[in-house]
Amino acid sequence: MFLLGTWQLHRLQLKKELINEVSQSYNKISESFNINSKLYNKVRVQGKIVNQPIFVYNLGKKGQYGYDLYIPIDTNEVILLVKYGWTEKKFNLDRKDININVSFNAILFNPKRKNFFTPDNSKDLIFFLDMKDLQKNFKKNLFPFIAENRSPILGKYNLEKPQKIQLPNNHLQYALTWYSLCFVIITAFLIYKRKL
Repeated sequence: MFLLGTWQLHRLQLKKELINEVSQSYNKISESFNINSKLYNKVRVQGKIVNQPIFVYNLGKKGQYGYDLYIPIDTNEVILLVKYGWTEKKFNLDRKDININVSFNAILFNPKRKNFFTPDNSKDLIFFLDMKDLQKNFKKNLFPFIAENRSPILGKYNLEKPQKIQLPNNHLQYALTWYSLCFVIITAFLIYKRKL
């Protein structure tokens, strides 16, 4: 247990460095997006909207039901899923908004993936981005990261723009928990030894 606590402290430092990297990305000058763009890079995306949005179930700021909205962008090289915002209801883009050219700055992040508590996707509700399954909808390769767009593009749909990503960092609490358990067990063992 002591080793688990120490490992969590190591993870704490790594997470701090990651959070710092993400925070700095927002202030960097954007680079042109390409197939070699890296995780957390700030990129300038240019392409065209090629399909209707993908709605991924997620709660809003106040706990209300709704969806994160992802729009597929053809960048000529690949299809890039772009998180445009949050909405309470599903809708279709106007026809005139399909195949329009767009240009914006974005930060690249890992897509929302399935964890132990995430329900399976269904025809009616998507709870996580299954990139392998989504690939079937496109002729071009789907880029492995998603782009978080915070610009006012498609403003007429009144989307709630995504906030800056804040990564959770609970490793200090985990470390203290393991150290506390270790202390309790050692104390209990010493008390037991004295009674013998």
